[in-house]
Amino acid sequence: MSTEIKSDIKGFERFLFTEGADPNKLHLHVSEIGPGTRSHPPHQHEGQEIFFVLEGEGEVMFGESTHQVNGGEAVHVNCEILHGIQNVGSGPLRYAVIIAK
Repeated sequence: MSTEIKSDIKGFERFLFTEGADPNKLHLHVSEIGPGTRSHPPHQHEGQEIFFVLEGEGEVMFGESTHQVNGGEAVHVNCEILHGIQNVGSGPLRYAVIIAK
């Protein structure tokens, strides 16, 4: 079995893909943002997305709703609805994003 190794995926030094894996169907990266910031404005796209908070306090927005999230919590959103995450705490917000298309 062959394995592809990528080192350009945000938040990982090394990311292994086994033979037959389709990186276009499932995406994972880790982000860290400072207090009062977001990595990008709310947006929408195809697929489903999970924000898994590793550390800090965040607020996930989707559509007209917002939900507070803390370390160890996750939110699953429909990406076709406007969505995003921002840091609402006083320290760093570190989170993983998983996108399935």
